[in-house]
Amino acid sequence: MELELRNLTKSFGAKTVLRDLSLRAETGYCVGVVGRNGAGKSTLFNLLVNVLLPTAGSIVLDGQALGETFPLAVKRRIGALINQGHLVEQLTAVEYLQFVARVYELPEANSRIESLLGHLLEEFEQVRHKRISAFSTGMKQKVALAACLLHRPELLILDEPLNGLDVFSAERVLALLGSYRAQALTFISSHNLAHIEQVATHLLILDEAEVKFWGTMPEFLQGRETYLSAALLELLHPATSTQDLTWLTATAR
Repeated sequence: MELELRNLTKSFGAKTVLRDLSLRAETGYCVGVVGRNGAGKSTLFNLLVNVLLPTAGSIVLDGQALGETFPLAVKRRIGALINQGHLVEQLTAVEYLQFVARVYELPEANSRIESLLGHLLEEFEQVRHKRISAFSTGMKQKVALAACLLHRPELLILDEPLNGLDVFSAERVLALLGSYRAQALTFISSHNLAHIEQVATHLLILDEAEVKFWGTMPEFLQGRETYLSAALLELLHPATSTQDLTWLTATAR
């Protein structure tokens, strides 16, 4: 798969939230998308899955420009976790993934379902017959991730996929994404930059609706601080607060 974004722009009224984004990525890339809140990350992801339409520019997949409505064949090549996912919580995890399998026309999906849930949910056997509504936030997130991966997507879009996961679950998910990386083109965002460092091959930095960096991780870190967090602060120069908060830290009387 080869994906090209050509001068992709999205505005809401007079406010432009993404401006002239151009890049080319292909299978095997894992693109870490980082930036401050409101930088345009979620807008980009919603454009990539056809939830939003660009104001200008185009999305080109394997040399073919995608129009206002992505063809069904294209949508079936995509797996996405955006806005924390939406599960049918009246179902069990197995029933929900069986529903997803029918959507993607996977007739022999039971072994995939068992292996994915068994891997991601450490307590799978204990909750096998429980409805998703009884799950913790982290457990629901892992079911949503399993649903994204069930049909082996070629384009994987993950917006904060590790939210709600404990450190052990996060490491397990990152290892799984690392092993799957060669099979797909992945876009992933996370406020935990250590997670991005662990799994990403490329980095897309957005700030104030514009691209501040696009390239490989080694290219970004070259000549900068060793850690991604320090290098990102160096690039974006976040404003320091001028507020007087001495009242908060003063010794109580």
